Amino acid sequence: MLAVSHGRLDTVKLLIEAGADININDEDGSTALMCAAEHGHIDIVKQLLSQPDCDVTFTDCDGTTALDIAMYAGNRDIGVLIYAHELFSRGRSPHVIQRHRRSKSETPIMRADHKPIPLQSSTSSSPTLSRAIHDLSL
Repeated sequence: MLAVSHGRLDTVKLLIEAGADININDEDGSTALMCAAEHGHIDIVKQLLSQPDCDVTFTDCDGTTALDIAMYAGNRDIGVLIYAHELFSRGRSPHVIQRHRRSKSETPIMRADHKPIPLQSSTSSSPTLSRAIHDLSL
């Protein structure tokens, strides 16, 4: 935890190679990921998230996750990394989620010649992906 709080990526890598438990909690229930997220050490966050046993769902004594801590500390870039890791580690990507949210009226129907006919025009006022991401970041 000390190496993480001081931003010592080289030491963190050595500890991981030596078999250190990256999910171990301190007296407040914080993990190394929570500490790195709070202090804004994005390279250490990336290193921890690259480990297959890194659990982003752990909570500290206050019930706060690493994602919560990153956002409270104003480290939105780290928050996005943790959020994306959480989604993808559950086998759910934003693409899959969006596809499941699509209503039946947006699904193209098939004609006899098997060419899809979209039920909405291409000039639809539906938001673009970049606009949706922008709205999420607000």
